[in-house]
Amino acid sequence: MANKFFPVSIDLNNKNILVIGAGKIALRKVETLMSYNCNILVITKDILEEKFLELEKSNKIKILKNQEFEEKFLENIFLVIAATDNEVLNKNISQLCISKNILVNNITSKDDMNVRFASIYEKDDIQIAISANGNPKKAVEIKNKIKNIFEK
Repeated sequence: MANKFFPVSIDLNNKNILVIGAGKIALRKVETLMSYNCNILVITKDILEEKFLELEKSNKIKILKNQEFEEKFLENIFLVIAATDNEVLNKNISQLCISKNILVNNITSKDDMNVRFASIYEKDDIQIAISANGNPKKAVEIKNKIKNIFEK
């Protein structure tokens, strides 16, 4: 049975976030997280998106390059993003985090995680988060419809 996710807003201020992987989806997640004043550490074997290096150079994130994931990296971590292109590794990371009550988002599964990212629309003092059961394209489509309503 698929997980049933409860929508919630969460304070990430000064929380430690671990991102495993440095590809396009990992970059999108990092860019989203950066606006919430959290401490982001990226662990990766290969940097696939050059923008990661720019973010590191400007001290917005920290990167451990040429690094495999190890359980020791979970110490004092609030949220993990398993964002490699290896589904088995992401699943193993996700299951380990869940067993340790660490929030985890797995980019290669709709269910093997305990946190989903929502598509977020913000304007003035309104924040609307849209989730479409793990279908990001559908969530963005709905977000754009909401945007059209508020920005007429």
